[in-house]
This record gives sequence, structure tokens and C-alpha cells, in this order.
Amino acid sequence: MTTLSQTPSIPGVGKLAAPTTRDPKMWKTASDFEAMFLENMLGHMTSGLSGEGPLGAEGAGGEVWRGMLVKEYAGHMAKAGGVGVADSVYRELIRLQGGSHASA
Repeated sequence: MTTLSQTPSIPGVGKLAAPTTRDPKMWKTASDFEAMFLENMLGHMTSGLSGEGPLGAEGAGGEVWRGMLVKEYAGHMAKAGGVGVADSVYRELIRLQGGSHASA
């Protein structure tokens, strides 16, 4: 079984901004937004699956299991660098604040 830490990385994805200093609250907000975005995206991608297995389990239990699994996948993806959404959100938050914090 391949875990997220074993999957090959795509050069440049999730590594768009690596500032030495950044506002921790703004970065957490941006990272949480990316995790939510990924959870929503993965949820839509897996909603049509049916049959046997953890993502295709039928019934209410299967829906709950799928939702929890998708949330964990999204959280791990965001922590591993995500897809670049957090970097963009962080830069936009800085811009909206008037650039008073270290920029990305």
C-alpha cells in the first residue's frame, strides 16, 4: 500500500512560496482553506463510486466512512504541500492586509 509520503512529488507543486517568516495565523487560515478545498474536490470525485471497498461501500455507513476518509486524505495532502492553493490564499491575505506582513 502506498502512503502519501511514498508518492512521488511533482516538481514545483506545493512549493511555490517558502518564506522565512510568515504570519502563523494567516498561514493556518490559508492551509485550512486548502484542506477544505481539497476535501470538497475529493468528495465530489468519490461521490459517484459504488460497489465494494472503502470508497464504494453502500448505505449510510459507507457515506460516513467515505467522508472521514476523504477528510483525512485532504488533510494529509494539505500538510504535504498541497496543490498551491494555500500559497495563493496567503499572498492574497497579505495583499488585503496592505502588505504589513512578510510576503510570500
